[in-house]
Amino acid sequence: MYLLYAPREKFGQIPPGQVLFSNEVKFYQNVAFCPKFYWKKVHTENGCRDISPNSFKRLREKKQLRTVTIFATGGIGDSMWAMPFVRALKEKYPQCAIIVVTEKKNAEVWKNIPYVVGVIQNAFWNVAGVIRKSDDVYDFGGIATILKKQMKLDPIEATFKMAGFPLPKEKSACRPKLIVTIDEGKAAERFLKTKDIDVKKDKIICIGLEASTSNRHWPFEYVKLLTKQLIHEQYKVIWLGKDKEHSARFLDEETNAMGAVNLCNETSLRQCIAILALSDLYIGPNSGLMVIATSLMTPTVGLFGAFNPKIRTKFYERFESIWGRPKCAPCNQHWTECPEGHPAPCMKMIDPKNVHAVSLRLLKLYPRHILEKLPIE
Repeated sequence: MYLLYAPREKFGQIPPGQVLFSNEVKFYQNVAFCPKFYWKKVHTENGCRDISPNSFKRLREKKQLRTVTIFATGGIGDSMWAMPFVRALKEKYPQCAIIVVTEKKNAEVWKNIPYVVGVIQNAFWNVAGVIRKSDDVYDFGGIATILKKQMKLDPIEATFKMAGFPLPKEKSACRPKLIVTIDEGKAAERFLKTKDIDVKKDKIICIGLEASTSNRHWPFEYVKLLTKQLIHEQYKVIWLGKDKEHSARFLDEETNAMGAVNLCNETSLRQCIAILALSDLYIGPNSGLMVIATSLMTPTVGLFGAFNPKIRTKFYERFESIWGRPKCAPCNQHWTECPEGHPAPCMKMIDPKNVHAVSLRLLKLYPRHILEKLPIE
């Protein structure tokens, strides 16, 4: 529960019972009682102020929640940033049923998560009733792209701070976690055998070829150079992504003959998750696949340009970032293409030799035992 104030210099004198942005919040003398976080966020983003007294904050601590809705929208990584908060919420209110609202593409990462009762599609016709019937509704959209105060924090920190929840003391509790079933793991193991990869014998390195926006792509020529070196050192290299132009049927004969197992646009997201769980290392740009790899505790090399990795990776383990940093970085922009050129100068500055050296260091520091990787009955 929140108390909101609509400044007169912005909204004028609001008539009694008037609504601004939602029918559920009515203003009297420019002040309104707001029962849910969701509507509070809508109003404060549009110029209202949260003037909740300490008594309101104490009452929030005593409330009982039976049904909670979480908006976990955006890219795959953005959606996963809500996972630590959802887990903490369930621990505080064990009896509450938590529903996640997200885009269809993100629903797969929430599959098998034990503290969520359901995932629904983010569409007005689908969620309006759920919002009204839930005891509280949380939406953290904009923490990485719009909300200036939150953009200065690690996204996980931002979710807890916005919700007024204490950040977990254990680092592992501040990291998204995914569930890969035994059936998914064994299916991925069988699939890799058809590609001449034996999970029990081979060292597997996955390379992500893309991010959701092209200004974060690492040059494909660099990927090829790194791949050749790793294959020469007897590693099995898998390319992951969804760009059709990087799929095997679109690449030239020289690239196809390189020896990498090219799975671009050839697997579902759940298959990618299972393959990353079986791998010894992941290398890739700041993207959803990077967040997935770190969530599975697969050693990861993250390639950054537009964003400062210190703000995005505070709670990752078995992780090392490499930041290409020209004068214009960090721009903190989700460009379709960087205005400075393509590939973006920051990503071009990341030397494949440096990536190779960091990769070997992580492989040595965090060798994955076969029992850690394999799905076991």
